[in-house]
Amino acid sequence: MPHSKWFCVQVFVTGSSDLAEFQRKVYLLRKFSSHNIPKKNLRYYISTLSTETIVYKGQLNPRQLWKYFLDLENPEYETHISLIHSRFSTNTFPSWERAHPKRVLAHNGEINTLRGNVNLMRAREGVMHSQVYGDQLKKLYPVVEEGMTDSGCVDNALEFLCMAGGRELPEAIMTMVPEAWQNDKNMSAEKKAFYRWSAFAMEPWDGPALLTFCDGRYVGAILDRNGLRPSRFYVTKDNVMYMASEVGVIDLPSADVVQKGRLKPGRMLLVDTESKSFMRDDVIKNHLAGLRPVAKWLQEQTMSLDEIKKSCDPASLAPPTYELREIRHDGWLLKDPRIPLFGYTMEIINMLVLPMVKERKEALGSMGNDAPLACLSRYNPLIFDYFKQCFAQVTNPPIDPFREKIVMSLACPVGPEANILEPSEAQCQRLWLEQPLLSLTDLQALKVVNHRGWKSKVIDIVFPLDAGEDGLVPALQSVCQQAAEAANQGYQLIILSDRSVGANNVPIPSLLAGGAVHHHLIEQKLRLKVGIILETGEAREVHHICTLLGYGVDAICPYLVYETISRLRGAGLLDPPLSDDEVFDSYQAACARGISKVMAKMGISTLHSYKGAQIFEALGLHNEVVNMCFRGTASRIGGVTFRELATEALSRHKLAYRLEDTDEYIEMNPGLYHWRDGGEQHMNDPLTLANLQDAAKNNNKSAYGKFTESAWRSAMKCSLRGQLDFTSRDGPIDVAEVEPASEIVKRFCTGAMSFGSISMEAHTSLAIAMNRIGGKSNTGEGGENADRYLNEDPQFNKRSKIKQVASGRFGVTSSYLTHADELQIKMAQGAKPGEGGELPGHKVSKEIAKTRHSIPGVGLISPPPHHDIYSIEDLAELIYDLKCSNPNARISVKLVSEAGVGIIAAGVAKGKAEHITISGHDGGTGASSWTGIKNAGLPWELGISETHQTLVMNDLRSRIVLQADGQIRSGRDVVVAAMLGADEYGFSTAPLITLGCTMMRKCHLNTCPVGIATQDPVLRAKFAGKPDYVVNYLFLLAEEIRDILAKLGKRSLQEVIGCTELLKFSPDPENHKAGLLDFSLILKNALTIRPNTEILGGSVKQIFDLDKRLDYQVLEKCRNVIDGKEKTVTLNMKIGNEDRTFGSTLSYYISKKTVEDGLPKGSININLTGSGGQSFCAFLAGGVHVTLEGDANDYVGKGLSGGEVVIYPPKDSPFDSVNNVIVGNVVLYGATAGKAFFRGQTAERFCVRNSGAIAVSEGCGDHGCEYMTGGRVLIIGLTGRNFAAGMSGGLAFIYDKERRFDSMCNKASVDLESLELDEDSDFIQNLLKEFHEKTGSVRALDILQNWAQEKQFFIKVFPREYRRALQEMAEEEAKKVAENEMINGGVDGDEEDDEEEVINEQKKPAVVDIEETIPNATQNLKKLEKLDKLRGFMKYDRASYQYRDVKTRQKDWKEIYNHKVVKDGLKVQAARCMDCGVPFCQSHDGCPLSNIIPKWNDLIFRDDWKEALNQLLQTNNFPEFTGRVCPAPCEGACVLGINSPPVTIKNIECAIIDHAFEMGWIKPEPPLTRTGKKVAVIGSGPSGLAAAAQLNKAGHTVTVYERNDRPGGLLRYGIPTMKLDKDVVQRRVDLMTQEGIAFVCGQEVGKDLPATNILAENDAMVLALGATYPRDLPIPGRNLNGIHYAMSFLESWQKVQHGNELDYLKVYAKDKDVVIIGGGDTGCDCIATSLRQGAKSITTFEILPPPPPTRASSNPWPTWPRVFKLDYGHEEVQLKFGKDPRIFNIKSTEFVDDGNGNVKGIKTMKVEWTKDKAGRWNMADVPGSEEFIKCDMVLLAMGFLGPEKKIVDELKAKLDPRGNLETPQNKYSTSIPRVYAAGDCRRGQSLVVWAISEGRQAARQVDLDLMGSTCLAGPGGMVYQPES
Repeated sequence: MPHSKWFCVQVFVTGSSDLAEFQRKVYLLRKFSSHNIPKKNLRYYISTLSTETIVYKGQLNPRQLWKYFLDLENPEYETHISLIHSRFSTNTFPSWERAHPKRVLAHNGEINTLRGNVNLMRAREGVMHSQVYGDQLKKLYPVVEEGMTDSGCVDNALEFLCMAGGRELPEAIMTMVPEAWQNDKNMSAEKKAFYRWSAFAMEPWDGPALLTFCDGRYVGAILDRNGLRPSRFYVTKDNVMYMASEVGVIDLPSADVVQKGRLKPGRMLLVDTESKSFMRDDVIKNHLAGLRPVAKWLQEQTMSLDEIKKSCDPASLAPPTYELREIRHDGWLLKDPRIPLFGYTMEIINMLVLPMVKERKEALGSMGNDAPLACLSRYNPLIFDYFKQCFAQVTNPPIDPFREKIVMSLACPVGPEANILEPSEAQCQRLWLEQPLLSLTDLQALKVVNHRGWKSKVIDIVFPLDAGEDGLVPALQSVCQQAAEAANQGYQLIILSDRSVGANNVPIPSLLAGGAVHHHLIEQKLRLKVGIILETGEAREVHHICTLLGYGVDAICPYLVYETISRLRGAGLLDPPLSDDEVFDSYQAACARGISKVMAKMGISTLHSYKGAQIFEALGLHNEVVNMCFRGTASRIGGVTFRELATEALSRHKLAYRLEDTDEYIEMNPGLYHWRDGGEQHMNDPLTLANLQDAAKNNNKSAYGKFTESAWRSAMKCSLRGQLDFTSRDGPIDVAEVEPASEIVKRFCTGAMSFGSISMEAHTSLAIAMNRIGGKSNTGEGGENADRYLNEDPQFNKRSKIKQVASGRFGVTSSYLTHADELQIKMAQGAKPGEGGELPGHKVSKEIAKTRHSIPGVGLISPPPHHDIYSIEDLAELIYDLKCSNPNARISVKLVSEAGVGIIAAGVAKGKAEHITISGHDGGTGASSWTGIKNAGLPWELGISETHQTLVMNDLRSRIVLQADGQIRSGRDVVVAAMLGADEYGFSTAPLITLGCTMMRKCHLNTCPVGIATQDPVLRAKFAGKPDYVVNYLFLLAEEIRDILAKLGKRSLQEVIGCTELLKFSPDPENHKAGLLDFSLILKNALTIRPNTEILGGSVKQIFDLDKRLDYQVLEKCRNVIDGKEKTVTLNMKIGNEDRTFGSTLSYYISKKTVEDGLPKGSININLTGSGGQSFCAFLAGGVHVTLEGDANDYVGKGLSGGEVVIYPPKDSPFDSVNNVIVGNVVLYGATAGKAFFRGQTAERFCVRNSGAIAVSEGCGDHGCEYMTGGRVLIIGLTGRNFAAGMSGGLAFIYDKERRFDSMCNKASVDLESLELDEDSDFIQNLLKEFHEKTGSVRALDILQNWAQEKQFFIKVFPREYRRALQEMAEEEAKKVAENEMINGGVDGDEEDDEEEVINEQKKPAVVDIEETIPNATQNLKKLEKLDKLRGFMKYDRASYQYRDVKTRQKDWKEIYNHKVVKDGLKVQAARCMDCGVPFCQSHDGCPLSNIIPKWNDLIFRDDWKEALNQLLQTNNFPEFTGRVCPAPCEGACVLGINSPPVTIKNIECAIIDHAFEMGWIKPEPPLTRTGKKVAVIGSGPSGLAAAAQLNKAGHTVTVYERNDRPGGLLRYGIPTMKLDKDVVQRRVDLMTQEGIAFVCGQEVGKDLPATNILAENDAMVLALGATYPRDLPIPGRNLNGIHYAMSFLESWQKVQHGNELDYLKVYAKDKDVVIIGGGDTGCDCIATSLRQGAKSITTFEILPPPPPTRASSNPWPTWPRVFKLDYGHEEVQLKFGKDPRIFNIKSTEFVDDGNGNVKGIKTMKVEWTKDKAGRWNMADVPGSEEFIKCDMVLLAMGFLGPEKKIVDELKAKLDPRGNLETPQNKYSTSIPRVYAAGDCRRGQSLVVWAISEGRQAARQVDLDLMGSTCLAGPGGMVYQPES
């Protein structure tokens, strides 16, 4: 059988004379045959088999239909009903069977809840029975046939309800598609009762839909609850009704039309051909509502939670208690093992859970998601994380769940469902829940319920620990079996509970359990006999709740959330300390808000429909998991099996219940949201960001190379493309043969970031850069000022070639559209697909308001895209609109990757788009909830490949240029995208990083410290980015692409587009999970699907036939006026509904000439008659006046840009215009200027997002003036519901004679006032006069003639935010006037007071004592009242008082630090920490220990010193050392340090540990158990002590060997007392001794004790020898007396201070001229020690030049800042001797002898440094610069060469080329078995903080090697880290 044609036959069936019986048998026959014949592998379909109707349909257009079915051409063929449906397929592949109409239905729209509806119809088979069909009922099953589209499924169910369910067609359709009845205050009680009763019987089939239906008697239509499809009808004098999705479909004499109406949201249109009557919606529904006593049934039979609780014994309602375990550390989180067991972290509690409780809504984030996908994560992700939320785009619209809350509902019935086929009171015998979250008490009541015969069965969802990885599946099967038994045994509720978790029980992931039980019960046809309740500690986030509901759970009690918050309150950490009821109420409200948002993004408005609808895609789950638990869910790349899921559950269990004494002070945070060293990899980690910025700023190829390496490593850990590699059969070619970079960069675009989300400086920098390279920048949805697109300076062109048209329509005018190269329709964005956004009023500056055509200070809502792009037809219309508004622009549609995006893209291509962008899930600067950022959308790799393949399959690929977008950063990313099918490549995050972005993730807080994502003028001034940086980056990237192409033997990027054979699956070898993925679908070559198809994007042009437009006829007649040759022109013409977007092309030519100004008023006057097509007068420019006698369709005046539109009914129309509809939906959407007059009613969403137009109508539908921000609207008739939702600006005036408006208005953002101001009264009168003059409105004339009486009926709708903005503007204006008066001498002052102030100011002391500059903590609080943590970095200065006064301190040996003063000011300093999204302070360039700095800063700010201590000890054994002696690389890497002084991190660290010792919190903690293993540590410096401390924690017996007389090494004798008091060192040594560590001092291993003996006596040996072999200066005179190594000098003095008796005078500086050769910390310590010993003079030689005052280009942030600094020693010498002791660019050539063998001076020479061509520095002597410098003591402080060799030689250990002990990369094991190295002897001379880090990590490896696993913390303090 050919694909395009069917073999069609007509079948005639005879049977019983009883018509009803015959119809039932025919129905049974058709269903039975449809179920069974296709089983024979035959394609078989019956269009209709009915006594009443005939269906003609096929894969045909309307003209073909008449020629194919010849019956339709026969003039004798007559019918009383005709239902015609034509559309093209968008979300399914077209076929004959799928064509409309169906058997009883024709459907325009989408059913979003289909999977759930179908599942539940199948489940109903277990509870349905029929007296009529008897046993034959089963032959009708399945009710919904296989392979149906959503329309087919609805048709099956609707027909079944009519044929078997005892319902007539109107009642059946009303049951399936109910109105939004739950929140309707105006609905009658009877109708509400009917809908509620229906809800007990069946969930809504929800989605944007216009359903037309016919059974031969009834023909009608019903519209979805939100009115998201157009439906217009005429009724004629001869009682004929014509209904269509447009007006103008049929030509009728206007005098014959007695009514023009529309179908309203949720309403029904019905014609009963039997009674020949047109039935009104209220009449039909009131009739149906009264058929049965449903209100009585509901009252008597329905159960509520309150009723159940009242029936219980109060004692039985007490929730179970949980006994916390005792642990040594006092972190309360650690005491509850369920916290790690269920994957909680402090990050999750703080960032997600607490905001829900405190603010009653989800927390916001920004900058997208760059963490690994769950299928690649090695940190035990929860099962929820493997699911991505689906969302609406193109085929159906999302909903705004907040502004359109009226249509949303979370109420559901729960429990056994009665037989739907026999309507009765039994349907009401269910539990009604208003929302799905249960409190602890609610759950307890359901557990013990014994009311009205109800009982519940608790089933434990755990598996035994000893069953291991194989225990999960049997446990799941057991749970399913128990659930089925409970259903058969008559239980009404099943409670799945993981409460019984413990040391021996592992929880089954709750989503697995819920999904498996739900599907098993459906399979067994038992699902509707029970409700499924979940008691779980796992769920806490909105996404968790949504997945559970989506897979069939009825209600959830997340008990661990409540218990955790309760414990937070008990620990004093919940501010304010909410009660349990308040906690539940807030958390439940936040969840309700979040669930509504997730449902709404899919276009679903009721939880009843969402439940079980499975609106998710699994990413990385194997089919075995999907088939058992999530049947029907897409999982395209395979992935983990039950075994891996069990392993992850067991890993969490091990973390929670491990027996060893772990190195854990805090609950682990693997950095799922913000990067954390040692935790999850992020795409944008500090190393990658730093290398990228260096490469871009300095055009540094070396740095770019490092960037690509780290970028690829992170891609491998995080992304799908990271599991791909290149392969080629062709040999490489010379890169010179590859197309130049200048051509490649033309394919690059920057992402759609609006001016508003980012600053003007950042926005224009991107535009300038992209224009320079020939690429394209994108305005985003915030508009663009004309001054930017009119300036075409080639080097500084700020015009964005791509101008975006999004749902907010901000600044979308005719001129804006005219001046674009590409117009992009934003259907969704990666950060939050299916959602809108909001720019708060405080961010709407004057600049932004001007650009967006709004008012400064008035918030702007960007709604979800559901106004003029809510279906493929509407999107096609918008594409056409934009093409008409700029015929030269390319029209693009932006989609987000999800399953089915390819089919959607094919629909978009059929809708004439020329360009499609597929965004990944991971991008976005915009603020969004973390739920949206983390859990919506799919990777672009899936979306691009699917779209490319589908477009090729449909032979549409050549019409579309395809772009990939989302975290694309490297040339490798680009080439992968090209091979998967992309022609162009979008960059967003990476260009921002080149401009200075550090991934703060504070975009939503307006506190971006580098001036990018902020509108704060202070912060914008800090913007330091340049367009050159973006240009450099993109050319470096293009060169990388050229290198890749050359290696593949390809000469251009075009050659690899779509060539998936050049890619191979190459999973991360370190990640077992990566190897489980299946990329066969991604790597399928599209040309194997449809060979020889043209795939060159854009090579075939879309056909728009613009030259046939009516506009061009108008244009010819108006050209002289546009060109200024004539002043006016008047035209009279006819118009039909095929003349779409009338006026927009005319406006294009006007805007090209006049930009935003338009023509003078009255220049072009056009008078039309007929029915205007879609988008009539869209983007109409100023000076054009259009009058239409007739009516028009949707989108009239869309984007009105100064023109005037007048529409009134034909003058011979017999009806009253006030009661009839004249224009369609979404009129004046996004209008910015102009006037519109409509004599008649407008339909839904009138003036939505109006920002400047003046409009009058005689009534409007639902959602009028929604999101309005400006303009004036006058409505002299009735309005629909939800008027003014989200309205923030402009004014509306409503004529409310019937006093109904108050109940119709959404007053969340507006006030309603009477008409009191004369200016308002005058405005309305004048506008009514104009309206009457132009339209002949009778209503307007009546009001004007009775103005004194009618005025009282007007209501002014005044947005509160607009009122506030007006008040602020008035105050600002008054202030200016006052200031001008003062300047002009208009204000007298008290001169004496002024003079006294000046005198007092002069009396203030010039120098203030250091102690006075810092008030104590109490004074701080009084003065500052409440510190501002959010903007503390802007408000407070960095403290400069960390040292004691230099005059005092240089005279003593006490510590130089100002401990008390520092502590008093600590809270202010902590407020400066910004809690960065990527905390560079703990990165490779920052703290080597990865101290969790932002966290403990925040805790100090909140006065939680104890928890701050725990955070500090998690990463650092010895903060008292590092807080004193560390040079603080963390501060050098602090983000604040980019353009301000950094946070004083070191001071805070030191203060925390000192405070802890003072408070007695630091106590000996010997290990609870010993392992029996012995470890020797050689060396007691910082690395040795750290290794010993960690190994002792692990339970090993540790002995530390120190050759000196006391432990401490460098800490004891190498660092002066004034930097590190030796009591501090001894205090720590004593503590370690008490913890069981043995110290052996005065014995040198390798000399006094053989190393081999010690190794033989121990299980392992750690060499922590330090780098003690000093660098010498072998010049003449080196053997003279008085020349000493710096460390000998320092050590001898420290020993003297310790009381050791030794001859120190020869190394004593008193009265000597001291020269110190070398700088650094050691040199500075020598300076300060010499000074205190009484040196006569002190000079320091440094061979290098002086560092610059600020960072050089070769020293980019965040590397250690090599800048000129005055350290403590330099400052002291400068004070005493009057100058800095340092001499730079100097070298010593000879030590000079005094004749007695003593040094008397040094011969020196100046040197200069120059760079050679290779970039290397070369030193040269400066001739004639020789100088003799007198001295009698020389200290050599030139660093160290490595460890001393005694032990090394004895052990014969290998050394590396630098002379250090050799170990493998990132390992600490030496070449000798059981011997490890740590510290400077391994890595070379370094910092104390590095030594401690080395000791910690060496200890971890020792423990791992000895025990097979380790309980010690790795990098970042992370105890659990996947071992590679």
